[in-house]
Amino acid sequence: MCQRRTTIETQAKSDGLRLLRTIDATQAHGLEGTRVDPNRAAHDAGLDVDDVGSDRYHRALEYLLEEGALEGDDHTAFDVGEEHPHGYALYFFTRRAVKLLEG
Repeated sequence: MCQRRTTIETQAKSDGLRLLRTIDATQAHGLEGTRVDPNRAAHDAGLDVDDVGSDRYHRALEYLLEEGALEGDDHTAFDVGEEHPHGYALYFFTRRAVKLLEG
């Protein structure tokens, strides 16, 4: 069980960083404070939210939120639902995101 959890966490980090790179390449362009839509970037990152990859997408997004790479835009907050489990339509690309991308 512990091995499976470690594998899932490793996958979430890998997927999260891939999603972050895609967000940066298609939306943020390295600019801290840019409003971004991770859901839109998920397809390009190979983490479509409408198919089997949805669990991976949600874990990747969770990783980025926990790392502080993305912060929810309070102006786009809404009732938590299946499509956006964190309650935001848009997020801000943070300084921490830039640092994570720099390695």
